Amino acid sequence: MKKILAMLLALCMLFALCACGSASTDTPAATAAPAASAADGGADEAESPAAPVEMIDLPTSGQNVVQTAVPLIAGEKMGTWEKLGLNVSRTHYVSGPPQLEANPSGDWDIGWIGAPAAITGVLTYNMKVVSLSGYDYSNKAFCRSDSPLAKAAEGPIPETLGTGDDWKGLTILVGRGTACDADFMFMLDKLDLTEDDVEIINMDIDKGYQAFISGSGDVFFASSTYTTSLEEDDSYTVCHTMQGMDAAMAGNIICEGDWLAANEDVVVKYLEGALEVLLWCADDANLQQGAEWFSEVMLEEFGTETTPEAAMASEKLTKFRDLSFYEDLCKVQDNGLTGMQNAFGTFFDIQVAIGNRDAVDRDTVVNAVDCSYLAKAIDLYKELHS
Repeated sequence: MKKILAMLLALCMLFALCACGSASTDTPAATAAPAASAADGGADEAESPAAPVEMIDLPTSGQNVVQTAVPLIAGEKMGTWEKLGLNVSRTHYVSGPPQLEANPSGDWDIGWIGAPAAITGVLTYNMKVVSLSGYDYSNKAFCRSDSPLAKAAEGPIPETLGTGDDWKGLTILVGRGTACDADFMFMLDKLDLTEDDVEIINMDIDKGYQAFISGSGDVFFASSTYTTSLEEDDSYTVCHTMQGMDAAMAGNIICEGDWLAANEDVVVKYLEGALEVLLWCADDANLQQGAEWFSEVMLEEFGTETTPEAAMASEKLTKFRDLSFYEDLCKVQDNGLTGMQNAFGTFFDIQVAIGNRDAVDRDTVVNAVDCSYLAKAIDLYKELHS
């Protein structure tokens, strides 16, 4: 009996040793983590892995001009929207009209666009204006340096050569429905001329530029890098500037109304990122980088050669604003409208003055300006950058 008990005891000891050996071999050695304190958020929080950020696809649009393209490109290069959980793609159009036409088919949800086209968007495509971007002072008109207009003295409009008589009968290359077109019509009005006094050829800015340098037309209305390219060539003379009429208009950020109402969180995040980018663009220290990115993208994606120097010159003609500007846009002013409604209303008034719009639509246009999303984006910006 004693022998049997001894054998059973020996077997138990053997099994215990095997069990200990098995545990040390199958589990790699590890340093024990200290217990999480209350300040660390507790043991459960400390041990939980970070939840992956769910990226939201967001197609956006702009144009091949510095005013709208540089912010879109810079935001992409710096990963601004990606950090906010937005997978932003961008499509560039030559002008506002084809950009608006692409929205109903779902090509883009948020667009950066000029004021005249934004007004069309409001009245025709149920667009809402949710923010402003940079003020473009690059809109200029060019004639050939050997033409009679180039030799005319400055007339009744500052920085515009000649009088109505000098402009009458000229062939004008301009994209209808664009900021350049609004500039042109405003100039005609100040010269006491109408569309019937000149010959207008409707061309998107890229085709108009090629036609002009190929010998077509007497005057070409340009903006952005098309302006700076022509200014570098002695064959052409600036015969008019929008700045001379103090009529520069801001770019606008727009969304279709029904989509906007269903995607408030996305829009607020996007506008927070847009603020980051616009404030970056407003810093002169970033002009060179913005110009290089613009030049690179225009060549790689569109085959358009634009030197960084030309892009930088155009950037200097686009005035981006500081945070206080956007805060003021959200404030209600003495007439009961927000700063952004009053600014956009001014753009509309210019269109009425030149005969492009009917004053009866003013309330509809002003009421389509909604700064509530921008106000929330400003709050988010302050929270993230305090």
